[in-house]
Amino acid sequence: MAHPESPEVNEALTRKVADLARLELTDDEVQCFTRQLGDVLAYVAQLKEVNVEGVEPMVHPIPYTLRLREDEVEPPFLDDEGHPKVLKSAPDAMYDGYKVPQIV
Repeated sequence: MAHPESPEVNEALTRKVADLARLELTDDEVQCFTRQLGDVLAYVAQLKEVNVEGVEPMVHPIPYTLRLREDEVEPPFLDDEGHPKVLKSAPDAMYDGYKVPQIV
């Protein structure tokens, strides 16, 4: 069933789409994908006929509420010298932080 707005799905269209996508298809793949592309476009045309007036767009199919926790600041674990332990794995540290190369 062809939709008036849909292009005719034939092997030439499939080859053009494959060429635009930089895909190399065999003749058997072209025949298979032509049929599948036609089925997909027919389904999309069928979906266009559904009345969605008054239906709110959905972000997710299941309604849910994102529960966030409060931010809690915890002091870092310190070594015997009072420096953050996480800096032990740093290649270079400076002022109790990671030393990184100068950008500017």
